[in-house]
Amino acid sequence: MTLTGMKKHVGVLERAGLVTTEKVGRVRTCKLGPRGLDEETAWIERYRQLWAARFDELDKVIEELKRKENVDGRK
Repeated sequence: MTLTGMKKHVGVLERAGLVTTEKVGRVRTCKLGPRGLDEETAWIERYRQLWAARFDELDKVIEELKRKENVDGRK
């Protein structure tokens, strides 16, 4: 990654409050910012639960179709 690209990425993280940077001489140090990822974690968890439930229902449908296929003697 180029230095310019890295600076852009760090800048986005800084504006989001996820990291803070400090420049001392030629060295720039990044630290985790004051804002955590609690809101994002909660959003991801809601969708994880939603998709887990949907896949569970899909598994039930597939198992029922397989069962019917075996009862009918089709393969």
